[in-house]
Amino acid sequence: STIVMEYVEGKRLKEILNDLRSEERRRLCHQVGILVGRLHKSGIIHGDLTTSNMILTPEGRIVLIDFGLSEQSFDLEDRGVDLHLMKRALLSTHYTCVEECFKSIIDGYREVMGRAETENVLRKIEEIERRGRYVSER
Repeated sequence: STIVMEYVEGKRLKEILNDLRSEERRRLCHQVGILVGRLHKSGIIHGDLTTSNMILTPEGRIVLIDFGLSEQSFDLEDRGVDLHLMKRALLSTHYTCVEECFKSIIDGYREVMGRAETENVLRKIEEIERRGRYVSER
């Protein structure tokens, strides 16, 4: 058996996102949302959506990497957990721009998934966040 992997030239989004102009940050996060939407629409859950697992190529494209925790699923809970992890990663590493970034990700996601499905996922994320708060309050 052989595994062939492409070398992706570029910088991890984690390293550069905070230093970008707001307009460029929104553009890239919108692109991230489109990519995540395409994955979810195809039944693929990344499992580790963080800006460490996203490379910005010299051509300005985002490439998702490290699918080691990925799985096949169309389950709403799995989609919600995937995007919830993305939001948590933004909160910890990009706290100065988390609102703008997550909104742009969701806008891109909505383009692919549609309004109704995106609203379902957003409600699921809120539910997941409430569960986490309940656990931490104990």
